[in-house]
Amino acid sequence: MLENIRYAFFGALIFQVAFMFILYLQHQRKHYYIFYALYMLGILLAMEPRILQLRHEFVFLVEWPAVLMYFLFLDAFLGLSGASPHFKRFIQHLMPVVLGFILIQFVLTVAKEFLWDIAWADQWADWLGEFFYYLAFPAGVYSIYETYRLKGTLSKYILAGIFFLLVGVFLNKMFYEAVGVVPVIIGAFLELLLFSAAIGYKANLVESEKRKTQEQFMQVSLMALRDQMRPHFVANCLNSIKLLIQQQKEKEAIDYLTEFSKLHRLIVEHFQDLKISLKKELDICRSYLEMEKLRFKQSFNYEFDIAADDNLLSFVEIPPLLFQPIIENAIWHGLIKKEGEKNLGIRIRTQDSCLRCIIEDNGVGRPGLTQNGALAVRNNPRKSTGLSNTLEKIKIFNALYHTRLEMELIDKHDEEGRPDGFKVVFTIFYD
Repeated sequence: MLENIRYAFFGALIFQVAFMFILYLQHQRKHYYIFYALYMLGILLAMEPRILQLRHEFVFLVEWPAVLMYFLFLDAFLGLSGASPHFKRFIQHLMPVVLGFILIQFVLTVAKEFLWDIAWADQWADWLGEFFYYLAFPAGVYSIYETYRLKGTLSKYILAGIFFLLVGVFLNKMFYEAVGVVPVIIGAFLELLLFSAAIGYKANLVESEKRKTQEQFMQVSLMALRDQMRPHFVANCLNSIKLLIQQQKEKEAIDYLTEFSKLHRLIVEHFQDLKISLKKELDICRSYLEMEKLRFKQSFNYEFDIAADDNLLSFVEIPPLLFQPIIENAIWHGLIKKEGEKNLGIRIRTQDSCLRCIIEDNGVGRPGLTQNGALAVRNNPRKSTGLSNTLEKIKIFNALYHTRLEMELIDKHDEEGRPDGFKVVFTIFYD
């Protein structure tokens, strides 16, 4: 029974040592992985010295370094040196002291076992070994005190692990003849579980902090793109009002200003938002199109064809001002330059678990468009900054909110292959 417990514990130790070494190779700046791996390796070799064919007298060669790795692990994992200057000095002096003890003990043990039979060498070797453990005890108590002072979740895991190990060691020392090494093995195993849980908890904290930092960066990037578009859009509208006033078209200027105030109110209402409902975005598009019709003297027509439930439109969220630059490009670069009837359509369709938002015009088209999936880029003299910003906005929005929003650019041609308008398709997956 005892042998089965020992082998099960050794198996868990070997697995954990290998796992910690792998984690250290993946995260080389996290030194607590290697310290903990070496600590557990020292425990394994001290409890089973036959692995290295170590004689009992030389077990200290793995046992004492394991104690050193234990303190180094606590320091690196909990940041005790940063929290306490006293502990920092303690760690700085601990390594040379332990290495000095190991060197002296090694010389005395070799002298006693292999060179000559001197009684004082035997006595000094035994005394030094006892002294080391008496020295390690107050050092351990001090480390427990510094760990307790941290008052965090990680320190609670560590303190619980230390408690179970100390209880196991105490029972082993007091009742060895009755219980043997079983309490030590159980205590060490519980410590292993709790320390491993602490390492996993810290890894989650680090990953969560990393994600939080990335999300903050993406939020700033999304806000920068939003803010970059707003002055451009407002400047165009104000220039139009100025032009109407200069032309002494007071009624048109008043109507335009009225529509502009409505649109601006809609935009300001969601100015701090990084996402808005599709329904709100369509309201902004309607207001913007009314303004542009006034600006261009009703020279083009537009139509909304929405085949989707109103609740769904309120549920689905997208980046603010996602459609506006596309509509602006369609009007300024497609419809205004066209002779004859000028039409712009915005259609919403449901398809399985997605919405398809189609913005289509019958303007002069965009010759030179290079299509490359959802992230196509225009390779022509009229490359649109608004379009580039829209593509970048979609990319950041998907990464930030773990959504799937795609944009497809389609260059339309007539039967003879001549440019015949342009179509942009947004696909929004909502399930």
